[in-house]
Order: sequence, then C-alpha cells, then structure tokens
Amino acid sequence: MTHTPAKALATEIGSQIAGLTLGTDLFHSTMRAPDGIIPINCVFVWGSGGLPPQRTHGDPDEIRRAIVNVQVRDRKFNAGDTLIRSILDALRGDDIATYLEIKVGDSEPLNLGQDGDGNHIMALSYIMTYIAE
Repeated sequence: MTHTPAKALATEIGSQIAGLTLGTDLFHSTMRAPDGIIPINCVFVWGSGGLPPQRTHGDPDEIRRAIVNVQVRDRKFNAGDTLIRSILDALRGDDIATYLEIKVGDSEPLNLGQDGDGNHIMALSYIMTYIAE
C-alpha cells in the first residue's frame, strides 16, 4: 500500500474542521501566494521528510515516520490562531486508517509572524507513523 501522509492529514483536517474544504481553502501543498484560486485565508499541508526508517533483520517491511507540516495563513491574527488551535484540538488522539500513530510535534502552534502582505502565519508539525510493505 502506498502512503501519502500529507494528503491523508489534509483530508482528515477537511473532515474534522467545519468550513474547510480540500481544494478551496485547504491545500495539500506548500504555502502558495494568493491568486484567483488560492485565497488569502487558508491552510496548507505538506510533507517534509521524516526520521530514518526502522527495519527488523530479515523483514522487508519498514516502520516510517513522516513529518507533515500544517500552516495557516489569515489576515487576522485571532482568526488564524483560533483555526490552528482547532486543528490541534481536533487531531488530538485522532486515528487515520493505515497509520499506526499520528503525533503532534509541537505543544503549541508556532507563530511565524507576517508575510510581506501583512498576513499572519501559524504552523504545526505532525509525525505520522506507518508500515511500508
């Protein structure tokens, strides 16, 4: 089975957070500038590597731990902060089929400041564990 952790997490966020729709204001992508398709207020989810895989002697399967980033961009700090905290709360103890564990990598959202247009950016990271067969 092929795993795409960032896509799975983006899909889960879309199912857990009311008002977010994959492809409309929630994207399986690195952060992109607003344009006719990408709004200013939105969420981006993408993978950024992970920890080295673990393998047992003689077993071809690996346990993999992917790092997945979630970033929220919003014109208003309070709205963005509320959204990223709702993502943090919604995914606490959550399960996604075929993943052994979904662990938040941050105790609190990270405030990354403002972009060049004055939009606020907040971030979280997750570690998603699965077996690669």
